[in-house]
Amino acid sequence: MNLMMILSSEMEKQNLDTKIETFFPDVCVHKGIAASVGLSGRMIPAFVFDWLVSRYRTNEGGVDGDGIRNFIARYLPDKKQKESLMYELRSGNQLKILDAFSVKVHPSRGDLQLRIPSLDITGRVLETIVDENPLLLYGNVWGSATLMWMPQKGKEDLFEVVMTAFKPMQAASIDLEYYLASRKEFTLDEWQVLLTRCMGYAEEKYTLRQKMLLLTRLIPLVEPRVNIMELAPKGTGKSYIFSQLSRHAWLISGGVVTRPQLFYDMNKQQTGIISRYDAIVLDEIQTIRLKDEEEIVGALKGYLESGEFRVMGFHGSADAGFVILGNIPIEDGLPKHVNFFQELPGWLKGHGATALLDRFHGLLPGWELPRIESSSICQSFALRADYFGEVLYSLRSRQDHMAFVKDHTIADGDLRDTRAIQRLACGYLKLLFPDINSATTDEFHEFCLKPAIELRSNIRRQMAIMDPEFSQNVAEITVR
Repeated sequence: MNLMMILSSEMEKQNLDTKIETFFPDVCVHKGIAASVGLSGRMIPAFVFDWLVSRYRTNEGGVDGDGIRNFIARYLPDKKQKESLMYELRSGNQLKILDAFSVKVHPSRGDLQLRIPSLDITGRVLETIVDENPLLLYGNVWGSATLMWMPQKGKEDLFEVVMTAFKPMQAASIDLEYYLASRKEFTLDEWQVLLTRCMGYAEEKYTLRQKMLLLTRLIPLVEPRVNIMELAPKGTGKSYIFSQLSRHAWLISGGVVTRPQLFYDMNKQQTGIISRYDAIVLDEIQTIRLKDEEEIVGALKGYLESGEFRVMGFHGSADAGFVILGNIPIEDGLPKHVNFFQELPGWLKGHGATALLDRFHGLLPGWELPRIESSSICQSFALRADYFGEVLYSLRSRQDHMAFVKDHTIADGDLRDTRAIQRLACGYLKLLFPDINSATTDEFHEFCLKPAIELRSNIRRQMAIMDPEFSQNVAEITVR
């Protein structure tokens, strides 16, 4: 790249920075601030850190680094402070901390066990808190907790740490109309770059096609019941956005997955994570084992088809999408095997797996994305992750985008293909043209419908390789 091109690129970045600050003044953040305040080593999700940076933003547009560090030292302690914090509790003082809390039910005693990562201990939690925040039972929930040192039940001479109050972390209420109106101030190219930045990536490291592939990862967060797979070598950031960007995604990395965990727990009489999150993400799929595999796969087929599930006498429904992330070997930039699923678990590669595969809407070719490096991380202005995550959540319930898709397309062929392409196209439409009115027919075709057809076609080709009974030809959908 010559000097003139470099200068032009820098000018475009600065102009976009100014535009973001102008039209999103209260909800934007400079993504490069983490390094400047010395927090690069702290394991804090982007949606937590961006909220924190915005809280300590100065009038001059900078950030109060000392304020952030002091806040973290006080309310986001690391394990080195454990003993001093325990001493503070022991002295009768309340302790307020921000952490990722979780609760388990003891299998024999039935008492509620609270995990406090920053203190590296297990304490107790009031039952009313769990009743008000049932997600604590399914894994880490970021929030502000009040902890106290209290006598154990029935053992007045023994003490334990007890959570007496809890406020889950979330962005303030979202004015979606403000977001939609602000979209009109950006060109399509600028908006694609802004979305790329919101995901935490530096736009100059990705081509336009690669930016579109990155945006595909957001579709299950913005459109209900979209099921996608992404296959790629390690290090391309497949799971990053699901763990960092939104509190509405549930990431499972390795271990055993059970039917009660996913769908319905008959013992607790509680629905599983499928009814509590927008996207269920099975990461490192090679390391995940399904308990009672045949039963879970059968339940998955039913749910992915209709959005409904049945467990004994219980009948439930949900709109969570499923995302499967897998590592595959690459040779000369392409998957090593014609059958992309060859090294994945048996329930995803056997002859009978095509019935399940057919219910996934698209296959994202993650092998086209570069490995994540330090230079890949955004160092410019973008929307706060906590705000952006709630915007995606709010857009899920909008119905006018799907009406636009159906009004502007003509479909002929397999019904599953049609539904898959319509949902994927609707997801792209919500991301790129959230206000709808700014989308031209040509733009809709190029940036929403064509990528959706390609994603579904990737699924179709794999189904035909795995089972000759399936055609590799996708349903024909054209712009009206």
